[in-house]
Amino acid sequence: MAITVKDFAKTLKIPDKALIERMQKAGLSHSKSSDEITPSDKQALLKFLKGSKTSSSKSVTSESGVKVTSRGKASSIQSSNKSYSDNIEAKRAAASEQLKEQQIKRQEQLKEAVKEKQTQKKKKTIKTKQESQQEKVDVKDQLSSAVNAFKKKEENIFDDQHQFEAPTEFIKKDIEIPETINVGELAKLMAVKGGEVVKNLMSLGVVATINDVIDQETAILVVEEIGHNGIAIEQENLEEDLANLIKYKDEPKIRPAVITVMGHVDHGKTTLLDFIRKTKVVDDEAGGITQHIGAYEVETSKGRLTFIDTPGHAAFSSMRARGANTTDIVVLVVAANDGIKPQTEEAINHAKAADVSIVVAINKVDLDGADIDKVKGDLAAKDLTPDDWGGNIQMVPISALKGDGVDELLERIALEAEILELKAHHDGAAQGVVIESELDKFRGSVATFLVQNGTLNVGDLVVSGNAIGKVKSIINSDGNKIKSALPSAAVEILGLNLVPNAGDQFMVVKNEKQAREITEYRLTKEKERKLFKQKDESAGDLFETLGQEAKKVLNVIIKTDVGGTCEAITAALDDLGTEKAKVKIVSSGVGGISESDANLALAVDSIILGFNVRADSTAKKIIESESIKLSYHSIIYELLDDVKARMLSI
Repeated sequence: MAITVKDFAKTLKIPDKALIERMQKAGLSHSKSSDEITPSDKQALLKFLKGSKTSSSKSVTSESGVKVTSRGKASSIQSSNKSYSDNIEAKRAAASEQLKEQQIKRQEQLKEAVKEKQTQKKKKTIKTKQESQQEKVDVKDQLSSAVNAFKKKEENIFDDQHQFEAPTEFIKKDIEIPETINVGELAKLMAVKGGEVVKNLMSLGVVATINDVIDQETAILVVEEIGHNGIAIEQENLEEDLANLIKYKDEPKIRPAVITVMGHVDHGKTTLLDFIRKTKVVDDEAGGITQHIGAYEVETSKGRLTFIDTPGHAAFSSMRARGANTTDIVVLVVAANDGIKPQTEEAINHAKAADVSIVVAINKVDLDGADIDKVKGDLAAKDLTPDDWGGNIQMVPISALKGDGVDELLERIALEAEILELKAHHDGAAQGVVIESELDKFRGSVATFLVQNGTLNVGDLVVSGNAIGKVKSIINSDGNKIKSALPSAAVEILGLNLVPNAGDQFMVVKNEKQAREITEYRLTKEKERKLFKQKDESAGDLFETLGQEAKKVLNVIIKTDVGGTCEAITAALDDLGTEKAKVKIVSSGVGGISESDANLALAVDSIILGFNVRADSTAKKIIESESIKLSYHSIIYELLDDVKARMLSI
């Protein structure tokens, strides 16, 4: 049944004129108090309110010292949001006045009750004295009266069962609502049945069950519809407060530069680093390309430097972006005989987005077809003008295979680092970023940390993403165990309970309680994101399939050796969808293919893709007996080609 503007304004406790103004700004045609409001009108008003949300803040500090900030929705300079804020303040004031009146009323009632009780006590005392003066009543008369009273009570007992007490007076409350809230939890806060909340959601055009999660704006409308005051609060991202958790007292000191080597596939990035390190890293890479980020500390004639080698294949875009965001200087490797390629341009964009210095190494100058001037001209067209052309970008011709020009390149890098005056705190708890991670069947969870501030020591309690643990061992890039790692050091860490995601921040915390608080917060946020993602995907699939043939789906389970590769493969598979088929990633993770992976594949009819990992004996038996599709790969583009072929066959 539709209600009028006047009725709805009365429910919200705002003037009719203010409500009409808000509804008109939401695109509704209501202009009079007698106009009717339908559920679709309420939904349109909800969408308008969603678009005008801002925040204000209030903070609370936990016992462990982790600061969690709560922010209310701050009014914007727009008139619609100002009206909304004024409405909330008016409701708070009205609720406060009502509460005071109720308290005064209850005090008066209490006084009257006490007075009445004292009066009754006096009357009872007088009556007792009078009865004591009277003669004794006949026992037969007493029994007769008792029997008659019992019969009368028995006759009326059925009627008494159907007599209800008058409902207590409705008490309006201030309901604090976070960014997201479960429907059942919202009902508990208002002390109403879950069905009532679901019914109100239906009237607003929102289909939800008691176990579903709804957004803040929807919850506020439901609360106000029921008659309470909805107060918007927001738990600020805890990550913003973690940086302030560690206080450094020492003055920042000079630290080694962190250099990321980027460029197109097969342009010689790893070969260059191999020459600097005097090792043969490139020979160990499948297909001759780097499959994951490598971080190495190198002692040069110019001092200690930390190099990060990133993959060049198109599938590893996210890994290149992560490398650029954790570095001070980007060494862009461009083959003189090949010029600028798609991944070269992408590397340039990542470096510019991260606002880091760029030094160009023009490689393979000793090969036929090498054209250094053409490369410089193409780079200048990308706003990278060489210093010998009047620009500010240092470009050095080199041959990574022979080592020609590498010393000059290192001098240019050292000069760039000197100009940047790179500094960090050396004393205090360590913090930094996860470069790479993997699950080793012998050593457990292994993570490559890049220390950015402080000193990391063996025995420190570390939090990284959802993973926590005490550092059992620190291993440098040479494979040697060390007791501590200073800023700009790239080291392997053992001791975490889980495999952290590549790109996660890490930090040393004081105690396990503090660590649990941080991880629990992150798990809650991750769960909420997954719930919303599932709802959005379900709704998207519904609308996508309306009026057209449904897409075929290829279910995929991915297991890789390291976290960065898993991230890259997942991103690449998401882009493989066609008009007739799409890839659905059922599960992804780091480590070997286990029994649970095999059972999951059997349950959802999925294929299993292993990248540089193998299935254990139990998983093999299930896979063979149930004829589950399984393929192993060590080169990413071969894996993608395999998935493309399977999509054509479904």
